Amino acid sequence: MDKTHYFESPLGWMKITASSTALKQLQFVSNQSSFSQNKIPQIIQNTIDALNFYFSDPKSKFPIPLNPEGTPFQKNIWSLTGSIPSGETRTYHQIATQYGNPKAVRAVGAALGQNPILILIPCHRVIGSKGSLTGYAGGIEKKQKLLEHEDYPIQKILDL
Repeated sequence: MDKTHYFESPLGWMKITASSTALKQLQFVSNQSSFSQNKIPQIIQNTIDALNFYFSDPKSKFPIPLNPEGTPFQKNIWSLTGSIPSGETRTYHQIATQYGNPKAVRAVGAALGQNPILILIPCHRVIGSKGSLTGYAGGIEKKQKLLEHEDYPIQKILDL
């Protein structure tokens, strides 16, 4: 049975959902649910610890087992996105090309729009071909703040 916990990040509340063995969902939410658990499962505690570490050191790695629910195509795109290092970006076209179909730019965007594990699957590091901050499930402002937190030169995007 999946467990849920809410975490207040520097960018707002996040909903964490996990099975007993892996993280399934990490999403921004507008507010904390009144639901709370007395005992936080270890996988959720590990996720909270990883997020706290990320927000203090964005170059940190996350040894959290992930099990996002999605189609094989989505999982493949999320895996490719997970390999983008902190402080770097890729375009939707680059991800589509890396997947093996440079024409699949919109499909890549749709897959990233369904990313259930924000930050740990860093779809915020995927930008438009001209450097625009297009789309993010958490909102463009959060995408910009995450990239700035990772020392990505936002002015570089604005200058394109």
